[in-house]
Amino acid sequence: MNIEIVLTPTTGPIDEPLHGFVRGLPSGECVTVRAELRDSRDLLWRSHRALSAGRDGVAEMDADELIASLTLSPNAVRRPFDTTSALPLILELTAEYCGRVVAATQAQRLFVADDVLTMRVREQHLSGVFFQPASIEPRPAVIVLGGSSGALAWSSQVAALLARHGFPALALAYFNFDELPPQLVEIPLEYFAGGFEWLSAQPGVRPDALGVVGISRGAELALTLGSRLPYVRSVVAYCPSSVVWNGLYGDRPADLPAWTTNGRSIPFYSLMTPALSAVRERVFRESPVSLTPLFDAALDGPLPADVFIPVEQTNGPILLVSGDDDRMWPASYMGRQIMNRLAAHGHRFGSRHVHYPDAGHLMRPPGVSTSVLDGKFALGGTPSGQAAANRAAWLETVAFLQESLAGIAGATTTESSPCR
Repeated sequence: MNIEIVLTPTTGPIDEPLHGFVRGLPSGECVTVRAELRDSRDLLWRSHRALSAGRDGVAEMDADELIASLTLSPNAVRRPFDTTSALPLILELTAEYCGRVVAATQAQRLFVADDVLTMRVREQHLSGVFFQPASIEPRPAVIVLGGSSGALAWSSQVAALLARHGFPALALAYFNFDELPPQLVEIPLEYFAGGFEWLSAQPGVRPDALGVVGISRGAELALTLGSRLPYVRSVVAYCPSSVVWNGLYGDRPADLPAWTTNGRSIPFYSLMTPALSAVRERVFRESPVSLTPLFDAALDGPLPADVFIPVEQTNGPILLVSGDDDRMWPASYMGRQIMNRLAAHGHRFGSRHVHYPDAGHLMRPPGVSTSVLDGKFALGGTPSGQAAANRAAWLETVAFLQESLAGIAGATTTESSPCR
């Protein structure tokens, strides 16, 4: 017998579905396919599935499901799949028949496509990585912002993949990286305005078609920037917030502003307020910690009007992406608040909110494991629901950026529009 594992493509972008099958089996026979992947933290992830061959000797394989179900060994420290590295992932596959390995192959999954140029950015006080499609034609461009993990977690992977889809993308760190502030406290919005100035000056970038993509605290930031910078023409907010919240010392709330402008605090609501002390203490005694009850208690309010993000001032459409089972904060509820505010103010752009019932806070591009959905903090969702939501939301994101930025006519400049 000549049993073989066939994968398509053997090398390809991580957000592209991976197709596979095992051929050369006797009709009706069973085969076990095992997958292994070692991530950038040197953690080994494994999964397996039993398949049955049809009359033609072919056993169809759901390779994406094999990837999504990759899990750590039982004695490993429980943590979600790595969000920090944009290096290629090597997926090793073997087929076992009658108790022995009869076939093996591998697939290389790429965040950075071969035709995408990568440049480390450390100038004008900025820190990040710029991913640029290999094209001289000016294109719409985006800044990508990660969340409370800081550095380039999430943002570098997303920016790299957006560049594959034709968007020059700057993954911009804003704390816990290089010489940036170590904590998410008093981050000036002028830093991000400088990021847009830098981005708009790059060859191959249309300065009249700029967008911003963020997740969690980065989504709060993206919505805030959209409401204050008129040259931001499109906003994508994963796990969004309707409210500006306090800063953070590590993973604990700090009774200090997260954001400033012109040297002054942007109004925020503090989770350290004495009225929340009982629920705050209860929440942080749990393991894993689910923060949503703390935010729920805060949102029961009433909250001061000036802590709500004035999203109606955004000079373009907004895409909100959330999981209904988010246990870090109530992203779907706050997404509905944002949509209601846009409607109440007659916002003239076509914004929308996509939300998924079995997904939580681990919204990310498709093609990686979703088997672990908590660590120190509970994130919510189910493994299969999160995997399906990640793929659907990613398709929504790429389509939204294409339709919201590609058709913009006219020209604006980032230099004449300071933070409001």
